[in-house]
Amino acid sequence: MATLDDILQLQQPLKDGGIRNVNFFNGRLLTSKDLTREQEARRQSEARIGALLGEGVARGLEVTRDPTPGLPAGATVRIAAGLAVNRLGQTLCLADDTSVVVTRQFDAGSTSACLFGACDKLVGGTYVAGAGLYVLTIAPSSVSEGKAPTNGLDPGNVRCSTDITIDALQFRLLALTAQMQTGLDFASPALRNVAAYACFGAGVQASWFSTLMNDTARGDDLLDQLRAIRLGDAEVPLALLYFTGASTLEFIDLWAVRRPLHQRETEALGGLVEGRRLAVGQAMYRQFQAQVADLAQPLVLPDAVTAQAAFRYLPPVGVIPVAEETDATDARATHFFEGMTYRGPAFINAARVESLVREGLAYPPIDTQSGEFVWLYRVQENRRAIDNATTPARPRSYIVFSSGHMPYRADAQLDVARWNYSNFALMR
Repeated sequence: MATLDDILQLQQPLKDGGIRNVNFFNGRLLTSKDLTREQEARRQSEARIGALLGEGVARGLEVTRDPTPGLPAGATVRIAAGLAVNRLGQTLCLADDTSVVVTRQFDAGSTSACLFGACDKLVGGTYVAGAGLYVLTIAPSSVSEGKAPTNGLDPGNVRCSTDITIDALQFRLLALTAQMQTGLDFASPALRNVAAYACFGAGVQASWFSTLMNDTARGDDLLDQLRAIRLGDAEVPLALLYFTGASTLEFIDLWAVRRPLHQRETEALGGLVEGRRLAVGQAMYRQFQAQVADLAQPLVLPDAVTAQAAFRYLPPVGVIPVAEETDATDARATHFFEGMTYRGPAFINAARVESLVREGLAYPPIDTQSGEFVWLYRVQENRRAIDNATTPARPRSYIVFSSGHMPYRADAQLDVARWNYSNFALMR
């Protein structure tokens, strides 16, 4: 039974959870333990600030294929300078663009070896040859440098003569288990897209709301499974990589696993107003735009690339480059949506585009196989610039699409719509 002494009084200091700072004063005998405690107090303070920011990538750290000639045989990626925060609140800063070999090397007489320095210090795991998906992460590490003079009082403790301990970084390559990859068709052109949405999780789908009152917080499903066995809280995922051999890197998908800074959801109803879902919405949008950019050759999507062929899911809002029409049919512009149910493209004013994209971040994705309705828009300022420009200065043509669950945005508006670049209001 609680007594009066167990109950906290107003203005009574509460020590539990407080940061203990060493009190320095003239005449105090200082030892290495005291200074270590002071360093630990600083780290605790910085970690709390990092936790307030949330986990994810703050800037940079984009992963691309390294085109530098003369590199060792195998897959090498280039990681841009940047800053991330892990779940422990630690900041991970890569000061300069860095090339990293991600080829997995294997010795028939031993277990698989990792080329990333001290990767076994976090969570153990094996590196398996053959086709498969891997997550590239950034994590903290520690390196000693130099020697400091000592007074010889403790000759047995050689470790204490180290001059500097560097808070360093390491990159890790974590294989998804066969069980995690169950259901993925590695021969399908939609593999990259399907794998990305497995990482985004069931929480982005409309069907998730059928069990909303179960109070289950949304998560990054495939990444959460990996966290249970290999992915540590000290690591921040940077990219999803697909290998078809020890050194054949088929694609790099950043936004399947990369997230902007965000706080984790703790329960379902609160998650409806918290920022994590918008962070995942940004990742869905950026993942699609990055994949479209990889497929465009060089200015428009090839005829073989359609939404139903290359994507199982589309973000609720997206932008695709299209070929210029030589007639009024819009057949080439809408070819990407062949086999789907859509209306348009209708003209929309540029002033509405950004709000349309931002609003779409919280909507469920578009299932290309479901027959659900899609709106298509042309931006009238873009079309006018194309019609009025000379050939060398002509801008690229594009179409904006949005989920049919989103409101129609192309109604003509008095004193804003332009003749020949507008449309009739829909009867609703």
